[in-house]
This record gives sequence, structure tokens and C-alpha cells, in this order.
Amino acid sequence: MFEKRQDEMTFEETMAQGKGTEWLKKQLTTNDNLVLLDCRASRDFTQSHIEGAINVTLPSLLLRRLKKGHGVSFKTLISSEHGKEKFLKKSQVGTVVLYDDHTSNLNDNTDGVLCLLLKKLKEDGCHACYLQGGFSSFRKQYPDHCERLDGDENTLITGIEGLNINCNESGDINPETPLDNTFPVEILPYLFLGSAQDSKNMDMLSKHGIKYILNVTPNIPNCFESEGDFKYMQIPISDHWSQNLSVFFPEAIGFIEEARQAKCGILVHCLAGISRSVTVTVAYLMQKLALSLNDAYDYVKKRKANISPNFNFMGQLLDFESTLSSSPCRKGTCSCALEGRKCLSPDTALFSFSSSSEKSYEFQFDVSPS
Repeated sequence: MFEKRQDEMTFEETMAQGKGTEWLKKQLTTNDNLVLLDCRASRDFTQSHIEGAINVTLPSLLLRRLKKGHGVSFKTLISSEHGKEKFLKKSQVGTVVLYDDHTSNLNDNTDGVLCLLLKKLKEDGCHACYLQGGFSSFRKQYPDHCERLDGDENTLITGIEGLNINCNESGDINPETPLDNTFPVEILPYLFLGSAQDSKNMDMLSKHGIKYILNVTPNIPNCFESEGDFKYMQIPISDHWSQNLSVFFPEAIGFIEEARQAKCGILVHCLAGISRSVTVTVAYLMQKLALSLNDAYDYVKKRKANISPNFNFMGQLLDFESTLSSSPCRKGTCSCALEGRKCLSPDTALFSFSSSSEKSYEFQFDVSPS
């Protein structure tokens, strides 16, 4: 009998192996290096999931990047720090099991999210498989091995790891961790993205002509507020899935615009400059430059590669994008949108970028002194 060529084999034969619910039940009690990844929506995961599972959420933006083969680290798809640590510790030495709600055979949908994630895991050298029948089948047979959050969203049932909440000394939830110290980053000629440390650096603020500071934290002080040389706005939001940052978008965008019109620099910062401040910055670009979420995110990431808004904030940006479709800025009928396309005066700064959607943009901004 002739052996099958590689391109004739099914995905299940070459990449993934389906495992039954009875097998998983046994692994839960005998395999210390088991990594169980729940690929359902965060809302479904919160309601109930298999004990010890880590929630993996894939917003459409990251899904497109993964499909195009762009470099995406698997750990960035895990929302909790505890989940990231467990994955990094055990994924290369143990067994990684993915499940969705009900998939029984991956060959029925080789373009689906579950299949895509399994391929990514195999490429990263992990021993990966999927649960046949998904969560629905497992819960029917073994409800005692499923967990759910208590009525209080901040109360954890023992074993829940995908939504583990940790507080640092300052009281921030799930604090961001900076990956390097190359702050601040110039996003536009007047708009700078930075960390809490940058907000305390008077020399840096003076160097960039920054007179406005947008502080996206609940408890980091505005260092120079009493001196009267800076104008502050503070958004009391923690970097946590339960926080609604989008309600502050209009006020924050207006504050950034005020700085631009005053021909002053503005620093947008959170704790580390990779999640909350990035979310606000992306929202500003979406509205004022009439960019899509994907292109605005690409634009910021080209200037700061380690940005990582949490998944809830990404969802809020997606919702924000849908509300902008009929706005004057998105239609190009207001002054701020026109400024992104037309030269205002000889004292303008011109720069361009090409997005992953293969669109090219040229922006010109008035940077003449007041």
C-alpha cells in the first residue's frame, strides 16, 4: 500500500489529534503539565468552563494578523497574567488541549479559529490536541469538573485561572508590564505615548513641548499639577476586563484636540504605556484621521511594537468603530478630518505610512508655533 503524500493527508492526521471527554477527565487528575485552553467568548467562559482552563480570546484584528502569518506570540492571546505564566511554564513540556463549544471533527472546518490556533501551537513546537465535542459534551458528562464565577465578578471560585485578578501595591488590577524603556513615542507631531515614569520627567516634557498630560490611571498622581504649567485630565480606569474605557473616549479625544489646537505637545500615559493609553490613542486616530481600527492599530504598532491593549478594550474599540461610520470625521466633512488630508500651511509636517490592509496614507499637521 502506498503511503499518503503530505498534501493528501487531512489536518487531523498531520496536525492535531482529537481527544475524548473521558480521556480529558482522567488527565485533569493525573497530568500536572496539562494546559487547557478555552477558545470560547469571554462571556461564555465566565459563565462556566472546565476546571483549570485558561481563556483564549481572538479579536478580529489579531485573527486577521494570524491568518496572514504575521508574527503573533501565542501568549498575547491569553488575557490573564497568571494564564500567561502557566502557558509559558507548561506548554513546551506538557500537553496543550484546546476546546470550543461543540467541535467534533476539525476537518469539518479547517479555516476555523480552533484549527488556526492548533496550527500555531504546532508551529511553536507544542504537543497540542483538541477536545472532541467541545465544552458542551464535557459538561453533560462531567458537570462536577466545570467551574463558574460566583455572583460577585471579583470573587473567584478555586481553580479559575483565565480571569485571575492580582493587585499591585498601587492598587492597579492586572498591571501592565513594560517590555522596554523606549518611551515616549511620538505618534503624531504633537501626540506622545508614554508611561507613568515619563509623566514625572520634567526634562523630557520640556524637550517635546508637552503642556498637556492625559493620565489614564485611577491612582498615579499628576506630579506637576500644583505648579500650574501643565493641564491635566485623569481617567480613573484600571487595566482590567471589567472596565469601560470607551465612555471616556469623547472627553479624551476632545482633550487631545485642545492640545493640538493650542499647538502644544500632549502626553497620553497609563502605568506602562501599552494598554490603556494605547486604547485612547487608537480611538483618537480612528476618529480624527478617519482610520479603521485595523489601520489605526497598525499605525501605533509601527511606532511601538510592544503595545498590547487588553481584549476588553479591543472590543470597545470595535464597538467605537461601528459608531464612527456616520460621524462627520469619518465622512471627511469636519475640519479635523480635512486636516488629515490637506496641507494647512507651509508650517506643516508631512509623513506617510502603509497599513497591513495595503492602504497608504499621507498626513499633514499644522505644527507652527502659536
